[in-house]
Amino acid sequence: MDPVAATLGILVLAVIAFVSNRVPLELVAVGVSLALFFTGVLTLPEALAGFGDPTVLFIAGLFVVSESLDATGITAWAGQKVIARAGTRRRTLILVIGLLVAVVSALISVNGAVAALLPLVVVVAARAEIAPSRLLLPLAFAASAGSMLLLTGTPVNIIVSEFAADSGGRAFGYFEFALVGLPLVAGTVLYLMVFSRLLPERTPAEMPLDLARHARTLRQQYSLTLDTGVLLGPTNGVTEVVVARGRP
Repeated sequence: MDPVAATLGILVLAVIAFVSNRVPLELVAVGVSLALFFTGVLTLPEALAGFGDPTVLFIAGLFVVSESLDATGITAWAGQKVIARAGTRRRTLILVIGLLVAVVSALISVNGAVAALLPLVVVVAARAEIAPSRLLLPLAFAASAGSMLLLTGTPVNIIVSEFAADSGGRAFGYFEFALVGLPLVAGTVLYLMVFSRLLPERTPAEMPLDLARHARTLRQQYSLTLDTGVLLGPTNGVTEVVVARGRP
């Protein structure tokens, strides 16, 4: 079989598998390597070379650290400590949330940072009587910008650094991305604060009626031991009814 035709065919099948989301991504990735080997496009050492690549191993280790921080509740605990002191003003919350998620995403990963802080941001938005969308969008934008602060912020940084070293140059330093990342984070957060009124105000059809119960659920899920009263009142529950604007 022509190697070009085989490669294009495998690529098309891989894209279809990714888009359909019916096959686990890891199986698709391994299947592509095996398919390239069985069609003769790659030799066996070439097909398996990626599993021993230092960049792949480093990224895999980074995911383990990220999952550990998320599973133990450290990121959620730190986020709750910081956000609890941010008050209820929209611009102040955007500033605190933006800087916090930028730092966390630089240390672990964008996915881990957003997953850890997203439930807290939703509860804080309800407490401040702000539409969740007006805090969730800044959370996403600042997390993406924060991934450019450090070498470990995103796998793309590591891949680019390794490619630069293999091309005869040198690998990027751990903090070199901050030369671009710091202005990017500052500009992103400042833009979101100045133009916060342009953020869409979308109130969900349903919100937790008992925030104390919702907080206890979050605490159990993230294995938090701190007093939820920091954000929500007494741990054992002050029931607060949240009514969306414009609803009776």
